[in-house]
Amino acid sequence: MEDQTITSDQVALQSNSKEMDFARLISEQYQTLTKSEKMIANFLRKNQEESAFLSAGEIARRLDLSEATLVRFARTLGFNSYPAMRSLLQENFRQRVTHSARLRGRLDEMRQNGGIFERVTATEIDYLTQALNSIDRDQFNKAVELIKTNEKVYVFGVGPSITLVDLMEIRLRRFGKEVVPLKAYGREVVDFMLAMKPGDLVFVICFFDQNPTLHLVLDYSRKVGATVIMLTDTLETILGDSADVILSARRGPVGAFHSLVVPMTVINALLLSVASLDQERIMPALDKLDSLRGQLKELNRAG
Repeated sequence: MEDQTITSDQVALQSNSKEMDFARLISEQYQTLTKSEKMIANFLRKNQEESAFLSAGEIARRLDLSEATLVRFARTLGFNSYPAMRSLLQENFRQRVTHSARLRGRLDEMRQNGGIFERVTATEIDYLTQALNSIDRDQFNKAVELIKTNEKVYVFGVGPSITLVDLMEIRLRRFGKEVVPLKAYGREVVDFMLAMKPGDLVFVICFFDQNPTLHLVLDYSRKVGATVIMLTDTLETILGDSADVILSARRGPVGAFHSLVVPMTVINALLLSVASLDQERIMPALDKLDSLRGQLKELNRAG
């Protein structure tokens, strides 16, 4: 278990994170590092974006080192723990990769590589192809079964992910499910969470940004005994222990300007799979929807 405690020195370090360049921090102490620690330092310098969202165990596995070596490395740099060091990496990343920077970088790339439409389409096809390999089929099938068998589903997503929450809400309601959308930050979601109970299903959509509301939803879901499905791209190694099922699909480099094509495709595949397995229930619900629409059309004509 990684130590989550942060020292007073680290608090000060993080408070100045806008000015603190992680590569410079390593360079200043590089000559004092052991051979193993230099391996870690070189990996982090070359992979700062990805490393900001990897656990100590994952980096240790890639470098064939012990997790304890990662912890010692963080402490050598002045941090009390690996998570404390990773917090600085994440903060540095957020400062570098603003919304405008991501969009500007993507537009520059488009101009250098032909027409925007052609380039975007080719890129999305590439990401979708990668999703074929990154989505664990056993996890996918488990998610399908959980959605099929649970009558009540909470769906969490904020920011651009609200679009995905809305999609799931509409489709699952038409399947006859009770859906509770959680798509606001802070206190706005608390009232909707009060009725959560053991056996309920919580579908969490989260990407590289970890916000307090996300942690609240995950922590409370585990506390009451709800089942959690997580759709993510970079947070599997950080928040994976908070979910029963993880669907990990990359949307491209962490610092890129992202679309919702990949996660939306995963969600569409889940919904179609549920419909395929539960046709006896879903088809009558859709027939009722068509009937109500027909009645509404007639009333509009009469009016």
